[in-house]
Amino acid sequence: MEQGIIEFPNVLEMMEKESYPERIEAPDGTLLLLPYATWGEQPLVMNRKKWRLFANYTPYKDLGDDGAILQVNTTGQLVKVNDNDVLGMIGYVRLDKPGATVDEVISMELARTVKETGEFKNDDQFLAYAWNLYLCLAYAIQYGLLILVKG
Repeated sequence: MEQGIIEFPNVLEMMEKESYPERIEAPDGTLLLLPYATWGEQPLVMNRKKWRLFANYTPYKDLGDDGAILQVNTTGQLVKVNDNDVLGMIGYVRLDKPGATVDEVISMELARTVKETGEFKNDDQFLAYAWNLYLCLAYAIQYGLLILVKG
């Protein structure tokens, strides 16, 4: 019998409704983000050039435009991810640069987005999108798709 599939959170919807949890932590209890705090209080942001990421998943089923189902290597849990930003970032860590810093992953995704859609209209749009990426990355770590190594 196949175990249940959990849904990766829709971070954009959470942003619109401002329905974040008080804190987002890695499976080992490491604090990643405090969604209601300032940028300077975010461990994932403050340690972006030191903390490294490694993939901890295996593709399970490609769902085409609806994303993918991934299997967490350490737990066997199946996670459905339908966010292209998330899939791009975790794919980069798995396929292109195992051990990439958080900064490298965020920068890669920002550059890809600019290449595909053009420059951001203003700093507010850029910061909102960057915050979205940090949230996505924090959830990818929390759900076990990426392993965070403090450096």
